[in-house]
Formats: sequence, C-alpha cells, structure tokens
Amino acid sequence: MYVHYVILDSVHGSDYVADRPTGRIDYLFIFVKTPCTFIVDNHIYSIVYPSIILLDSYIPHRYFANDMQYVDDYLHFAVNDRADFLEKLTFPLNQPIQISNNSFISDILKMIYKEFTQENRGSDHVYALMIQLLMMKAGEEWAIYQKHYTDIPHYSDLLAVRNLILNNPNQMWTIEELAQKTHLSYAYFQVMYKKAFGTTCINDVINTKIAQAKLLLTSTTLSVNQISQELGYNEVYHFIRQFKKGTGYTPGAFRKK
Repeated sequence: MYVHYVILDSVHGSDYVADRPTGRIDYLFIFVKTPCTFIVDNHIYSIVYPSIILLDSYIPHRYFANDMQYVDDYLHFAVNDRADFLEKLTFPLNQPIQISNNSFISDILKMIYKEFTQENRGSDHVYALMIQLLMMKAGEEWAIYQKHYTDIPHYSDLLAVRNLILNNPNQMWTIEELAQKTHLSYAYFQVMYKKAFGTTCINDVINTKIAQAKLLLTSTTLSVNQISQELGYNEVYHFIRQFKKGTGYTPGAFRKK
C-alpha cells in the first residue's frame, strides 16, 4: 500500500473546479465537508455533507462547490493487488455516501496524515493497516446509509425524481410537478424529500443549474445569455442573480477568474 499524499481541511472558494477528464493514476478518497456537485463518469451527484467518495483510478471526474466554500480532506493512494483490494471493498466505488457526524472517518484520515508527515520506518505496513481500517469504516457507513434510506417511505419514487432533477439541468421544475411524479401531496413531498436527501428539491434544482453553468462557463465559449437559455431561464438577469447568490461571482467574473 502506498500513500502518495494526504491533505486535511483543504479550503477553496466558490470558484473552485476540479476537472480531471482522464481521472488519476491512483485511488482518490475524499471526505467532503461542504455542499458540492460531483460528476463522475457522466453521473451527476449533488452531495450533502459530510460525505465520502472513493474514486477509482482513471475514472473521469469533475467537482465544484455549491456554496461560498469547498472544503475536504483527501487521500491519494495505490495498492499492490487491485483485484484483492476491490474484492474486499464493501461499498461502491465512484458513488458518494453520506456519513454520520460521529463517524471515525475523519480520525483515521488524521492518523494517516500524522504517519505521512512523520515518514516513519515501516510506514507502508502501517498505511496498509490504516487504509484497511478506513475502508472497513467506510463500508460500515455505507450499510448505515443503505438502511436509513430503505426505511424512508416512498424512497424509490423520491430517488427517481432526484435523478430526474440532477440529470436535466435545462428544465425549470416546480415543486407541484415534481410532487405529482411521486403521487404525494405538495407539503408531504417536500418533507419526505428533505428527510431522504438532507436538502430541499428546489436547492437541488438550483445547485444542478449552477453546476452545469460552471461546466459551460469553463469548457465552452457560449455567452452568458446563451447559457441561461440552455438552462431554461426566461430571463438572463434571473440566472445571473441566482448564480451570484450561489457562488459569490457573476457568471462573467467566474469565467474570467
């Protein structure tokens, strides 16, 4: 087991975008501490914190802040035997997992960081034990996560609606039409959506649009007006206000920065 590097409390502004179209050569374990959006191999995830994700080597990914800051701990590591490592994993790669506030994930990362900065002899063996523990605790959090959500009434319908939101940033959804898709009342739908995902459906709609706007601003030459139209806004000024409220920048300032 090889630790390439580990960083704790990495802080970035709302303009932060990590863009790796061919992924990384190693595994990347991220402990997310602020709201953000991940796009992993064309799958979009609006992440509620605290959450973790283990990204496979060479998997295309991109992620950015949904708030005024993006904060995380992260660990880059490699393994001796990929097949053995994957066989022992008890949680999915490339998929965010919301974790409990009292999990041991942060403590284990701190232990790995301390070992990394001290460069002790025999560290490779110690790293192997620590990362094995980290993966075990992540697997436990996955089991808790699964049980929590399967216990929520109408979860499959709510998840289908959330996937619809996250994968259609061009749509101007209303709560009424989203609630209708689950056959739940307007008020009950909102309560159950927040219980299931830790955020409101409108926040998901807005954050998905902002995430797609960041993608278009940094990877295309489309004008701000064209981007607002792509995202379903009737007025460009509404788009600019919403983008600035979510990021602290106007779309034009974000693109220049």
